[in-house]
Amino acid sequence: MADKLTDMNWLDRGKPWPPKSETARLKLYDENRKLFKGDHAEVFTENWNRLKRDDQRSLELVLNWFKRLSTLWADLLFGEPPTITAGERESAEQAACKRIIKDNDLMNVGYKVALDTSAMGTGLFKIRYDGDKRRAYIEAQPPELWFPVFNPDNINEVLAHVLAWTTVVESRRGTLTAEVHYTDRIMTYRYEVINDRIGRLLESATGPNPAVVKHGLGEFLVIPAPNLQTSNDPFGIDDYSDIDSIICELEVRIAQISRILDKNAEPSLAGPESMLEFDPDTHEYKLQGGSKYFPIPLGANAAGAVPQYVTWGGELSAAFEQFNVLLDQLYTLSETSAAAFGNIKAGMAESGSALRRLMMAPLAKVNRMRMRFDPALCKAIGLCAALEVAQGMPGAVMLDNVHITWQDGLPDDEMEQANIMSTRKGAGLISTERAIQHLDGLEGEELEAELDRIAADQMQIAPPGPSMTNLGGIFEGLGLPQETNKPA
Repeated sequence: MADKLTDMNWLDRGKPWPPKSETARLKLYDENRKLFKGDHAEVFTENWNRLKRDDQRSLELVLNWFKRLSTLWADLLFGEPPTITAGERESAEQAACKRIIKDNDLMNVGYKVALDTSAMGTGLFKIRYDGDKRRAYIEAQPPELWFPVFNPDNINEVLAHVLAWTTVVESRRGTLTAEVHYTDRIMTYRYEVINDRIGRLLESATGPNPAVVKHGLGEFLVIPAPNLQTSNDPFGIDDYSDIDSIICELEVRIAQISRILDKNAEPSLAGPESMLEFDPDTHEYKLQGGSKYFPIPLGANAAGAVPQYVTWGGELSAAFEQFNVLLDQLYTLSETSAAAFGNIKAGMAESGSALRRLMMAPLAKVNRMRMRFDPALCKAIGLCAALEVAQGMPGAVMLDNVHITWQDGLPDDEMEQANIMSTRKGAGLISTERAIQHLDGLEGEELEAELDRIAADQMQIAPPGPSMTNLGGIFEGLGLPQETNKPA
């Protein structure tokens, strides 16, 4: 536990800011932010030195797989919005749940947290109450501001969540704001920071320092949504560390291939010395037109008397083969496939079920993330409602039974689904009502109206025939003999 915060002493006067125990984690976050944004030269400095030219300029090609990978997981989680319920269709709880989702633009908030979970290893939801607007908010928080304090006897128990950030006043001097979240209150401190050291508590003209806000909910208003975790590390594992060396090598290799192709796009000439002309300004012999020229004395080689292009006879097949091997390793270590990025060869995924087979590894990965996001998002919605109730917001109700129905994020194969429902209906394994719910997602009055329309259409196509009670009258009208009922 020596490398984790286990008490609040790290905020004492004279202590380094940020805490030394958090240096490696914050450095990782900073590098991964740069990788996500495409600033790879600042992270891959040593390897990219292999691309230096003689004049110290380099040809750099950025393959931003990091951003594409994180957006893939966020798309599979929130691109097809999940259905969130908290009660019956017309209940006050369901109405409050829908309002919270809409007011907070919750799908986009969840998308941001999912990006952080992939890139940093942990994403954060934060719930706060705005007294002026009389409503609670659910927000995404940057993990760089997060400093959890753990129980020294139990690494899995958090004693406090601290959100801390600095505002620079002048060079080497600033203000540190530390928002300390306990299960029943929030205490906000403001410190002076000088030369990366925490100084005195600053006086506040607006109230006491620290400022205390009690909520009494018995829960933290900061909710982590971690990526893959191990039993000895409470911080989630990011998706970038396992693949950064592979992507760096891919970028170096493709840049080297491009440089070779550039050099041979304008081949040099070779030929007799008589092709050169003297330049009085530079006092050099040059070929008119500026092309690079290799003069060959006539006596050295008879073929040199004929001007010709100097072509490169090397092969790039080995370079491309290595590129493809690295790409395969990238797919394996990132738990993805070519199909996850839309690279599907003809005939490989002719149906939705075939696409799902190709996406087995990505779907398993996103399901693991969903296991973390489901309780975090449910708790965030429930605490948002509870905070509104605690603050006396008009119309606020408790949401104790939030349920999320997640989607798989893959495009629906409507023809395949229709065939499945038709087969099950024909075999008597499903009702028309359930099939319509599955195919069209209808419920309540909309579902009843659709079933009525289907019944009416079937009546028009096949009107009911005569009943058994009037068959005799029909036969009589046609002059056909009728069978009389005789006792047995």
